[in-house]
Amino acid sequence: MSTEKPKAKGPGKPSVLRNRNFARLFFAGVTSASGFAIGQVALTVIVYTSTNSALDVAYIGVSFIVATIVFSLVAGTLVDRHERRKLMVLSDLARAASLVGLVVSLLLFGFNLAVVLVVAFVLGAFTTLFQPAERALTPSVVGAEQLQNANALVQSTNSVIQFASNAGGGVLIAAVGVTVAFALNTSTFMASALLILGIVGFSVPKREGAEGGQTSRPSMIDDVREGFRYIVNYRALLELTVSSGLANFFLVMIFQFYVVYAYDVLHGGVTAFALLSGLFPLGVAPGAYVSARFNTVRRAGWVFIFSGVSEGIVALGLVAFPNLYTSLITVFMLGFFLGLLNTTWLNTVQLIVPTEMQGRYFGLDQLGSTAVIPIGQVVGGVIISVSGVLTDYAVAGVGIILVIGIFAFSPYLRTLKWTGKAGGQ
Repeated sequence: MSTEKPKAKGPGKPSVLRNRNFARLFFAGVTSASGFAIGQVALTVIVYTSTNSALDVAYIGVSFIVATIVFSLVAGTLVDRHERRKLMVLSDLARAASLVGLVVSLLLFGFNLAVVLVVAFVLGAFTTLFQPAERALTPSVVGAEQLQNANALVQSTNSVIQFASNAGGGVLIAAVGVTVAFALNTSTFMASALLILGIVGFSVPKREGAEGGQTSRPSMIDDVREGFRYIVNYRALLELTVSSGLANFFLVMIFQFYVVYAYDVLHGGVTAFALLSGLFPLGVAPGAYVSARFNTVRRAGWVFIFSGVSEGIVALGLVAFPNLYTSLITVFMLGFFLGLLNTTWLNTVQLIVPTEMQGRYFGLDQLGSTAVIPIGQVVGGVIISVSGVLTDYAVAGVGIILVIGIFAFSPYLRTLKWTGKAGGQ
């Protein structure tokens, strides 16, 4: 554990930043998130304005998520086998290099959809490695007593940064073009890598041998099998992953097509798209704060169910009230419930899953909760092509309500909570 443990204070208070290792991790995340948000806006805008195709926009997300599906198992296992800090640095450098390649391609050859999709795939692959490493590293850096405060601060700050970056990204793109946006994203990945390199002076519990204290190391396949056994036998976590995957199928039918909604329904162009993209993550901040303030890990299962159903109901507001002002309120509320759900989930699993298993858990959860997302992206694109984005959003909202509503009847998911004992059920 980190030797720099600040005195605990109320949820969301920045006292945890007195831990210099966490401060470096925190500012690395803020830096990376700001550039990444601008880069995502740029990717979406350059594809839609170049092809005017909702399906082509969907293919960006498909490329990103397919990479997540392909590399989740390997990434999670690597996180439990190697130093998490170094894996995060490697991920930042690889993502920066992919964007350098994209900028060079745009300057020399102009827009090419295939190149954009390859870059999205690379970004997805190394984000898949970065995220479980970051999530598994955080408890070792801050300790259990400050974990909820740390996660609330990260989620809240990143949501504000993403709001500013998404909104600013639209202005930046309109003023100087997408190439500058991609170059800025590259520099933020480099800055993040430098900050992470400065994290020192903490320790992660060492793994024992495969059986009976043996010094030999299990194989990658053995580690993957152990991860599968853990999540399958922990019924509440299994149901959480499955329900998240089904809900994400419908959620992506909303998030992926903000650009279509902004252009075709709101008739607001890149400005409306940037505002929608920005207000959504901004809503995550109060949701994350509420999670820490009210210690929602004590009622985690019910919080998941309530937040999920609420997302579906709120999403229908985009269909019922298709104008700019109500849409901005609606996407803000979507962000709020997602922030409440995700922060509660993250706090809960970081507290109950043993640290030597967290990389594999997060990897498997990424796989299970995202495997159907490409299908949802394509289905959403097809529905929009046939019946329009409002029909797509209506199907998505009803689908979320039905999926989460079914799992409300499960005694396992309803009773999932943090009991105060590390690794316990």
